[in-house]
Amino acid sequence: MSVASIVLTASAERHAEKHQLTTTLMSLRLPVSCMTEDLISLETGDAGRHDFSIIQRRWVVAGNGAELEITLDHPARR
Repeated sequence: MSVASIVLTASAERHAEKHQLTTTLMSLRLPVSCMTEDLISLETGDAGRHDFSIIQRRWVVAGNGAELEITLDHPARR
């Protein structure tokens, strides 16, 4: 299964840093089948659930390869 790399918006990055979620978010292995407007709910033991939304999918092509970047935003919007 192919996975996408994660990019955070400024507001998602601030939220992640405040709640010490940056490492967890950046190591997510979301499948390339994720779609814009999908919600990503990260459950943590002490702070409950943190909802992020996929706001952008971008293919980055370099040389003979391509990688999907998925941009997460917080607060999650529908």
